[in-house]
Parts: sequence; C-alpha cells; structure tokens
Amino acid sequence: MEYSGSSTKEQSFVLMMNKTFLVIHIVFFFLFTSIGVDLMAGVNMISICFYFLGFNIAKCKKVNIYLYLVATEVLIHMVLAVISVGMECNFQLFLIDIMYYFFVLDYVIKRKKKKSYSAIILSCIYSITIILLYTFEDMIKPIYKLDPMVIRSLSIAVVSMVLFSIIITMLVLSNFLASTEGAMEKKAQFDALTDLPNRFYMMAQLKNLFETNSQVGYYLAIIDIDDFKKINDTYGHNVGDDALKILSRTIVEKARGTELKYCRWGGEEFLLLGKCVNGEIPKDYLDEIRLAINEKTIWTSLGSGKMTVTIGAGKYKVGQDYKEWISFADKQLYVGKCTGKNKVVC
Repeated sequence: MEYSGSSTKEQSFVLMMNKTFLVIHIVFFFLFTSIGVDLMAGVNMISICFYFLGFNIAKCKKVNIYLYLVATEVLIHMVLAVISVGMECNFQLFLIDIMYYFFVLDYVIKRKKKKSYSAIILSCIYSITIILLYTFEDMIKPIYKLDPMVIRSLSIAVVSMVLFSIIITMLVLSNFLASTEGAMEKKAQFDALTDLPNRFYMMAQLKNLFETNSQVGYYLAIIDIDDFKKINDTYGHNVGDDALKILSRTIVEKARGTELKYCRWGGEEFLLLGKCVNGEIPKDYLDEIRLAINEKTIWTSLGSGKMTVTIGAGKYKVGQDYKEWISFADKQLYVGKCTGKNKVVC
C-alpha cells in the first residue's frame, strides 16, 4: 500500500494521528508510573520515542511504513498492558479503537488510488487477538496486583479515552468528507484553465431563474474570441490558453461590483448573465468589455499581439425556455461574426 503521493490534507491527518497517539502514551507513562506498573512505564517511554520518530516518517510520506509500525506498536503495547494489569482494566478495547484509524486512514489516503486490503488485514489480526484474549482470560494472571479501586478507576479512564478517541476520529473523518465534497463540487462547477465557473454552474443559475419565474428583465451574452483557431495554429495552444486566461481575467475585472454572472461556456466561448438596464441590454457596458479585451496584450514567441472578440446578446422574451434563449444569443453572435467581427450585436 504505497501512499507516496499524499496531499497536504492527507499528510495533515497522519500528523494529527501521530500527535494523538503521542499524547495518549505520555498520559499512559504518567499513569503507569503513578500506580507502580514499571514494566508499562518503560514500554511507554519506548512508545513515546517511537511517535517522536513517527513525525519524520510521516513527513517523508512513508505512510505505508508508518501504518504498519503503528499497528505493531499498538498491538504489542496493549497485549503487554493486559498481561501486566489484567483484562479488567480494559486496555484490550484500544485494539477496537485503532481499527477506526485503520479504515479512516485507508480512506483518507487512498480514496482515489488502487484498492488495498491493508485495513481489513490489520483489523482481522486485531480481532483475532481480542477474541484470543477473552477466550483465555482465565489463564491470564496479571503481573501486577492492583487495588480493586485502582482497577475500577483505570477501567473507567481507559473506556473514556477509547470513546473520546473514536469521537475525535469520526469528527476528523466527517470534516474531511465535507472538505472533499466541497472540493469536488468546485471542481465540477469550475473550469480548470481559467478558474471561471463552467457551463454546469451557469445552467444551474438559469434553471434557478426559471424555477423562481424571475428571468424577465435579464439578458444573455456570448463572448467569442475572433479567429481563435488561427491563434492556436500560428502561435501554439499555450498562447491560445493565455488568450483564454486574459479574456477571463478581463471579464472578472469588468464584472466586479456588479451582479453579472459569467462562465466559460466551452472552447473560446464565454457566457454572461446580467440584468437589463431600463428594460434594455446594456450594450455600452458590453462594448466596454469588448474594448477592454482588445487592449490586452498577448505575448508570443514572435512578439506581442492583440485579440478581438465578438459578442452576441439577447434579452429574455416571454415564452422562451433557457435553451431557446441561449440559442437566440448564439444567433446574434453569428450575425456579428458574419458582419465583420469585433463588435456587439444585440
């Protein structure tokens, strides 16, 4: 199970897990020292050193190695704890607790990678160990004889720590799922090249207008780069991409402080959704956008250059659905292309 491609969030989870285990073992060290269980105090000193080293292992993105080392450390530690103070203190419950970490870590790190059975294998080993401990419970004679009150207090403390650890693990997982869902939603609705919303975003905006019956008084405008194929063929697709980015930034600049919504509709086409002014399409404003784009400089290997755009716009007409509305704006764009380009047609 190779996790060498871990992202920052994934690595943060591993580091958080390492910090949690480090704190738990520091608590154990003082706990066992206070009740005179010297064997486990010594074991926890070794565990504390291990988790300090664990930060370096996690930062090196050797998460597969880290996972197996942690699994081994916890298994040995808890079995020795049971042998030292007996089953009544409930240290075996930590073996159940750690299973949550296995599956959460397995999901967080590898949700998009090749399927692995590591979490299942480790959990099966832990499950077998727990079953064996309970099966031979009567044969396990604690090395240290503790006062019944100490055993009871220790048992309550262990159960509390196990429950708290499970709650924290589930909280981290839920937060991770929420952030992942948000990132996926953004990825689904935003164009990777220009960082503008894409057509899925705009379709949602249009559908919302029609569902609330508030489309009257709005206009759609399609911006298309003139001779974009020639730009790509002459200067290469990298320059074509630069042209798209420049156009995108200009739209964002001109839309700042307004209610204008925009998206990359596809290819070199960009769709604007705005409110009419006094019942009419604000042609002057669209012309300002066109001129602002014309003023931008595109740098190529052959020197600098300019680009022009044609804009076709149409206000909503009663009885249109959003597809007909978009089609009308597209026809206006076509008229502009056929009559000289570099203009606004309403």
